[in-house]
Amino acid sequence: MGRLPSLRAFETTVRCGNIAAAADELCVTEGAVSKHIKALEAELGTKLFTRVSRRNLSTPAGEKLFQETRSAFALLRQAEQSFFHDLASKPFVLAAPSTSLLRVIIPNAHLIQEAIGDRPLQFVADDTHRGTVDASYSLSLRIEEIPDVPNTLLKLADEEFGLVISPLLLPPETHNPARALTHYNRLISKDRPHIWESWAEESGVSLEPADNTIYFDEMYLVLQGAEASLGPTIAPRPLVTEAIENKRLYAPFGFHQRKGAYFVIAPLETELDPDFHRVGSVLQGMFAPA
Repeated sequence: MGRLPSLRAFETTVRCGNIAAAADELCVTEGAVSKHIKALEAELGTKLFTRVSRRNLSTPAGEKLFQETRSAFALLRQAEQSFFHDLASKPFVLAAPSTSLLRVIIPNAHLIQEAIGDRPLQFVADDTHRGTVDASYSLSLRIEEIPDVPNTLLKLADEEFGLVISPLLLPPETHNPARALTHYNRLISKDRPHIWESWAEESGVSLEPADNTIYFDEMYLVLQGAEASLGPTIAPRPLVTEAIENKRLYAPFGFHQRKGAYFVIAPLETELDPDFHRVGSVLQGMFAPA
């Protein structure tokens, strides 16, 4: 195996006609190609090339070696092309909680597509927080404490929550926002009925009971309601970053870090998708603090 890079540099140089063209095909420097060829000549004890008018012409020994190696490298190139063709036609399947998909990932899908090139991109709404990752997924986004799994995983960001409200209801210059909030409906997702109490306890903000509470089936509906000035809610920071930047929402008390974090996890049952880390890096940029 140690001789293979030198043989490849030699075969490519003969086929391309000169070291410069070989270096371009192999995506290395001309010096690297020359070094491999010199090492091969030293090992074989014979010259493999002569230099004629900027071309590297093979000697009789070099021509013999080329005839013996070119078919093997042709098969390797064919296998490589077949692999990348199969990969390009296989969708990259990204699974994530529905609200993360709608609020963060899909609006920035073009960044993921740039990272994976021409591969088809598919999204799956999966609100699973624990357990195994479906083998059909290329990558699964989870929100939890450090997952106790042997899977390949990558941390995106810490979990942070904060109270958000439309600036049309509570302008940023409002004096004593905690008292003003008592006059508005509290918006809550049905799957997190105690999120207000948890946030108040963890953040140390004292709030008076609200006049009314409106429940929604999904978190993304809660956030739409908050942007529509139906009332304040407690929201994860990444899901409202863009809305805050564009002044559709306002976080009067900032954000409080919790124990959990955003992770992307690969399934155990399949080989790691070659684009896993590329997409993971893009997601880190999406979920990182502004």
